[in-house]
Amino acid sequence: MDMTETLIRKAEKKDLLTIQKLLSTYFLDMEELEAEDFILAEKDGKVIGCAALIKRRGNETDFQEIHSIAVHPNFRGKGIGRELVEHLIKNDPEPALELYVRTTAPGFFEKLGFEKLPDPEKLRLWEDCKKCEHFGKCAQQALKFSCRCKGEVKQP
Repeated sequence: MDMTETLIRKAEKKDLLTIQKLLSTYFLDMEELEAEDFILAEKDGKVIGCAALIKRRGNETDFQEIHSIAVHPNFRGKGIGRELVEHLIKNDPEPALELYVRTTAPGFFEKLGFEKLPDPEKLRLWEDCKKCEHFGKCAQQALKFSCRCKGEVKQP
């Protein structure tokens, strides 16, 4: 078993290509994001995961969104995604804002204290969903973090 600790750190400009490569593994992009918007998970000096927390503006409401989370395929199922999400929640610069995610893996986020939202709520928050031709058959589920009790993450 690998005993090396995972280091979570803020990404820098020099990490841009590494982030893009990791995101491309899952057909994700960095649209409107900078390298500095991300945190990285490193093991033995290699980036094995990334995630971003961004401030968004919905219909007259500001909120935080966990965006573009990806873990290297060789490290999936080892708790790296959980570590990234927990780090974002615990170090959220604006904890007063509600926290949301759009994802094709809702079960992962539900284990961390997120709750599914109905489609009308998704439309209220994300303008781009209204314009999307795939909305009726969208694979992305919207979830809201519902356990902001003292910055703690629900334990499974």
